[in-house]
Amino acid sequence: MRRTTLAAVAAGLLGMLPGRAQGQQAEVALVYRLLQDGQMVVIPATGPERRAQLGDRLRHRDAVATSANTRAALRFVDDGSILRINPNSQVRLTTGDERGALVRTLELEFGEVWARVNRRDGAEFRVQTPAGVAAVKGTEFVVRVDSAGATVITLEGVVEFFNDAGRTDVTAGRRASASSASDAPQAAPASPEELRQADDVGGEDGASSSAATWVEVQLQDADGQTRTLMLQVPADALRGRVQGAP
Repeated sequence: MRRTTLAAVAAGLLGMLPGRAQGQQAEVALVYRLLQDGQMVVIPATGPERRAQLGDRLRHRDAVATSANTRAALRFVDDGSILRINPNSQVRLTTGDERGALVRTLELEFGEVWARVNRRDGAEFRVQTPAGVAAVKGTEFVVRVDSAGATVITLEGVVEFFNDAGRTDVTAGRRASASSASDAPQAAPASPEELRQADDVGGEDGASSSAATWVEVQLQDADGQTRTLMLQVPADALRGRVQGAP
């Protein structure tokens, strides 16, 4: 009887833990799209790697890697946030508790990802790269890791990009890059071509963005300095202006 009582108490205490013990056991995301060749592997935290299948459930510390001609999409099971993964990319998913907040981290080793994050209280979303960390304050962004380092492009909202050398807020229509963790990231306007390419990474999941056009506007401030502003304008509205509609 005493053994049963102690076991019940222990189980109850474990169930009350909001931290890492529960987070590590939970399913983090599922594979809901495999495009082009559909060749993606799942590299579990324990056990042999396997070929990804639609509907696969990914857990804490699982990694996925796409082939040279495969794009994939993951959906997070807790809030429906979307992650698009470009070809030749590898990303590991981790989840855990940090100072009472649920922290989801994508460890992007190489390649390119697009994400649309549904923000909620008590949860944080980060993308960790070899050159710095992108902490998500906004909703839609792209992170790329290649031989030149890491680049963040924000399409909607704000992403804080930081490393050992410094930090910067990357607002919508801007980009920031760092060659290494000792290279302070600096934000600057992204070019229209960079923004179009970032939209393309979102594919069907970025359809709301693809229905708009990025427009570069240059303004002069009170000191006579020229500032470049990137605006996302609905394509229909822009077409109407060109055709003379009010």
